[in-house]
Amino acid sequence: MKRIVCLLLALLMLSTVFVACDDKEPATTSGDAVSTSADATAETTDPKETLDIPLTADYEEYEFNILSAGNQVWNDFDFEEESSLPLDNAQYKRKIKVEEDYNVKITQTSKKSYSSGNGPGYQAVNKQVGSGDCDYDLCIIAGYDVSVLAYTGRLYDLASIDAISLEKSWWDENATNSLTIKGVTFFTTGEMTVSDNRAAFCLMFNKELLANYNLESPYDLVTDGEWTIENFGKLVKSVSEDLNQDGMYTKDDRYGLLVWDDSIVGMVNAAGQRCCTINSETGELELTFYNESTLSALEQYSQIAYDKQYAFQYQRVAESTGRTMWKANQGLFFTTLVDFLPEFREMEADFGVLPYPKLSETQDNYYSTIAPFNSNFVCVPLIQDDVERTGVIAEALSYYGQQIVTPALYDVTLIGQSTRDEESEPMLQIIFDNLVYDIGYYYQVGPYNKQLIYKLRAYDNNFTSMYDTYKTSANSLLKVINTYYAKAVQDWTND
Repeated sequence: MKRIVCLLLALLMLSTVFVACDDKEPATTSGDAVSTSADATAETTDPKETLDIPLTADYEEYEFNILSAGNQVWNDFDFEEESSLPLDNAQYKRKIKVEEDYNVKITQTSKKSYSSGNGPGYQAVNKQVGSGDCDYDLCIIAGYDVSVLAYTGRLYDLASIDAISLEKSWWDENATNSLTIKGVTFFTTGEMTVSDNRAAFCLMFNKELLANYNLESPYDLVTDGEWTIENFGKLVKSVSEDLNQDGMYTKDDRYGLLVWDDSIVGMVNAAGQRCCTINSETGELELTFYNESTLSALEQYSQIAYDKQYAFQYQRVAESTGRTMWKANQGLFFTTLVDFLPEFREMEADFGVLPYPKLSETQDNYYSTIAPFNSNFVCVPLIQDDVERTGVIAEALSYYGQQIVTPALYDVTLIGQSTRDEESEPMLQIIFDNLVYDIGYYYQVGPYNKQLIYKLRAYDNNFTSMYDTYKTSANSLLKVINTYYAKAVQDWTND
């Protein structure tokens, strides 16, 4: 832990000369704005809300640079022509719409590389702030990197940008509420990017196997509020076949559950719990991982995922093994990401999509985790040539993302082509409406997310011992984070 804290302190002390307060003043928007009374274009749906920014402006062919960087890079803006693929075509139309309305040229720079706090996103923005050059107007950066940028004072407070209205529906309210500290929002997400929806945890189930084994539909359980870990486990332990009859359970056999390592992390959030939350009184991050609900969820899930007759941890063989087994009807349930749904559109057996189960029927909602490793968040580097222009383009991209891109992702790419039943639509709606952004995972506190995965791999259910082992180091790291976050927030609130 001393090495981790020293590394964090070293990062924090780099480029200690911060930008002066005057640099945070929004620059005057170039070009003449026109009335906002114009209607949305024909390819958009009727908006429930309207933009509170000019619908057109002349930014004199400014090259608006967007950086996308992290463990997973999502191609949201790098389209130069129409496509036969619905989602790609919608993203192209959104880009052209904003370029024409504001006379800008939007470019995307992608840097896909390992990101764990000092990855390409952190390095690029840290360099920009240190040099004083505006290389990127807007960024969509890995959660592990953007969190470090936030508390080291390298990002603009999104709530301070007049053109950005975080209360609008094209910004994710769950993300903003979970990530805003002391009234300052250094990063969030929304309809600007498809990364949040595509990085969401989900469960898939094989409808053919469900029928063959005469099992109850999990759709009914979800609708009735009875989709719990207990009922999930009963269905899992209804399917087990030694297909090659060799007396052993291997990748060649059939199981009730194909287990993704990260699924154990999702089960904590699915139970309504968080690794860390923001204290409403102090505004500081605090450890909230260990409680009866978390332990109950972990213990119940371990009884399911650790049973080698009914569950198979496919990543111990190869990353692609789970998807191969799923396509071959070797699993009733498959823990995965929404992003993988399109890969199974050619699968012969019909399948359905589900949120993760509740801990108990008394729980209000079903919750779905945004994968920490795959996550990306919208942020604005502290150095800006014209922050008001950045805000206008960011708001327009988000608004037209909701109107043009999201319907293509949701109705065509997912509902129309990937899933094959009407029940999948409300299930995806439940998932997307209740996304969990666990700030403790992004700040790698513990790091309990990795320790949970290690426990699953070892078939070890001694979670109390694991928590106690890392509790002191977790709280030490939180103290460092809270100290530097307070300084970063103070720089804004004192202006």
